[in-house]
Amino acid sequence: MLLLNNQDVERLLSMKDCIEVIEEAYRELGSGMAANFPEGGRMDVQAPSPGPEPERCYIWGGLAGVVPKREIFALRIKSDIRYPELNIEGVPTHKKFCIAPGTYCGLVLLFSTRTAEPLAIVNDGIIQHLRVAATSGVAAKFLARKNSETLGMIGSGGMARTHTLAFCEVLPIKRVKIFSPTPSHRLEFAREMSDRLGIEVRAVERPEEAVKDVDLLSSCTDSLSQVVKEDWLQPGMHVACVLPFEVEPKAVKKMDVVVRHLKGGAVGVKAAAAELNEHERTRRKLYEQYGAPLEQREDLPTLAEIASGHRPGRTDDRQITYFHNVPGSGIQFAAVGARLLELAKKAGVGRELPTDWFLQDIRD
Repeated sequence: MLLLNNQDVERLLSMKDCIEVIEEAYRELGSGMAANFPEGGRMDVQAPSPGPEPERCYIWGGLAGVVPKREIFALRIKSDIRYPELNIEGVPTHKKFCIAPGTYCGLVLLFSTRTAEPLAIVNDGIIQHLRVAATSGVAAKFLARKNSETLGMIGSGGMARTHTLAFCEVLPIKRVKIFSPTPSHRLEFAREMSDRLGIEVRAVERPEEAVKDVDLLSSCTDSLSQVVKEDWLQPGMHVACVLPFEVEPKAVKKMDVVVRHLKGGAVGVKAAAAELNEHERTRRKLYEQYGAPLEQREDLPTLAEIASGHRPGRTDDRQITYFHNVPGSGIQFAAVGARLLELAKKAGVGRELPTDWFLQDIRD
């Protein structure tokens, strides 16, 4: 059994690899050959957590999925302390950690569907950002105009970086405009991504500048506020997000093609009834504005239906398209994990753990 850390993943996996296997996995899902648990993508267990932060809670999160073609089952798990906080602009967001601020616990467990053997344990930090961005990249192949050259990015963290890589992998992107509320973050992003991609990446001072005259708009933030405004939308634009509330409800109604990630929605369980914290109050208020969550809208196509050819994507260059990349899915980890394992074995990377440690002679 292999133990692979974030440095191993970063060394081995390219965005091109991830997009290739993610697209294959969604074609398999659309054909009924792959599966997620839960079907809506994510499961959470929440409980009160003692500590100094107001409205603090413990959250265990899990995603499971199987891609039989790759002979891999994956389980991704997270263990977080989370509490609400306001960012530098006074917008609600949330902080999370494991043990102490700045450290996190997220693992991907890979199993063989041929023998049921446990194959690997992988730190999820790098693979998490890669799989989300690769999924947005696959969606952009079907929903963005083929001649899209300008990307507007809201956010400057890890997700914004991998999304920029993904969009540049599938589209002829020549220019990127980046806005983040922290000036040093957006300047650092612009320098790093310009050097990495060899294209113009320019930091701008206002979000309106980042979205003006772009072909593709991506919001990669941790904000609970609505980031993408209705009046930013222009004919032919493709929009992508990573959180449920980043796009104004009025903007969603203006979209010509809206594609949800999966059917259904996340599954959550709380251990104790308590007064709603600010985070939950904000979420409920936003859901009320949206009406039914987009992931539960049966009239909207899913990415799997688009990728497998069962539903159309963009059909006109003037359409405004939107990919609602919420929530995650287990098949993403199965697909990317299978490719990672293949590359790790070929390169001799990773720490070997005795498989016997994880076996027993007592039947459950």
